[in-house]
Amino acid sequence: MSQLRPPVTIASAALVASTALALVWAASAHASDGTVPLAPIVASWPDRFAVVGTKSEPLYTERISFARSGDDFTLEIDVLSQGNAALGTQTSAVTVDADTVHWVEGCTKTEALCENDTALRGFLTTALVVAAERAGTLPATGIVRDLHGTDVVCINDADLYAIPSTVALHPCFDIASGAVLGQWSPASHAFVGATLADGFHITTPAPTHL
Repeated sequence: MSQLRPPVTIASAALVASTALALVWAASAHASDGTVPLAPIVASWPDRFAVVGTKSEPLYTERISFARSGDDFTLEIDVLSQGNAALGTQTSAVTVDADTVHWVEGCTKTEALCENDTALRGFLTTALVVAAERAGTLPATGIVRDLHGTDVVCINDADLYAIPSTVALHPCFDIASGAVLGQWSPASHAFVGATLADGFHITTPAPTHL
């Protein structure tokens, strides 16, 4: 009997690249607790990805799509009731200018944070990590975890943010693409909050070289 397909769908050529990337962190002699150096992982992320998934709540479902195209990051969330009636759509967009994250659409924060968001959270957090890498402030390590059969690297909230959240939620990124797939709660030892349900799909471009 054939095995079920994994929840992530990637172009075949890009899959080769992600396999090579897996070897990068596997060969880095990561600790028994899953700790790995972040720099080689982040440096290997492609500059494009697209993700489609869902997040279910007791009374509604969110259909979530987000993408990276170079320095631009976009997010769209369609909220549906239990009967699939449309309840509204949220759209957000940020861009990384050098080592600064600027909001392009959907900012509900202070003017200062809209111009330089050092507290960006949720599915757009990849932009903050890209900015941190360019600024030389990328945290040294992350922890590899498994989310619905996909390897993710989670970054400690206190290492990524100058002002950590009062309730620690560590953003977790697909190792191959850099897309945020979930939030890890050290208190509950589980993925919670802005975490995609099983069945999400990621696409990345074919690499220009292997």
